[in-house]
Amino acid sequence: MVGLIHKILFGMIDNVAGETAIAAIRQGAQIPNEREFRIDENYDDTEFQKLLAKTCESLGLSQDQAETAFATAFYNDSVQRWPTWFRISKNAREFLKRQPAIHNGFATGVSDPEARKAIRDKFTLKEEDDRLIVHYKSPNNLCGVYIKLAELILQHYEESATIEQKTCSRRGDEACEIHIVW
Repeated sequence: MVGLIHKILFGMIDNVAGETAIAAIRQGAQIPNEREFRIDENYDDTEFQKLLAKTCESLGLSQDQAETAFATAFYNDSVQRWPTWFRISKNAREFLKRQPAIHNGFATGVSDPEARKAIRDKFTLKEEDDRLIVHYKSPNNLCGVYIKLAELILQHYEESATIEQKTCSRRGDEACEIHIVW
């Protein structure tokens, strides 16, 4: 998990509950307050899972609610941080087709080859006439974040599509398979 994810999560917590909540969540997840997360560095998935669990507990959110709030924060950050991604895509489908490449681009800044591979292996995409089929496999089980982000991208481009989750690692499947059908 690249440090940008942590930074956005802390920003979301700050907007909802303030700096005191961030300090309490960090303490509960055993992450020192002075520890900085770099956007070009990979961090342990288990550590992020603890951080997300403590966020849910402290803010009184279910995992689904936390994923929705995080996806919204991530979308808002992305529109500001990388406006070119949105400008070069004519529609939601073009943007969502780029998403695995964008995600995998985060791996280029990571020096450890195994960590780079772990980032790149999380998403694959297959395109069919009427749909995109996304395969997501991660120990973080954050398929809800991807689905909410896809919904936000569709809204951004003022489009509609059906999002169907055929398999889910949370339900015991090996990986998540998400279909976005136009």
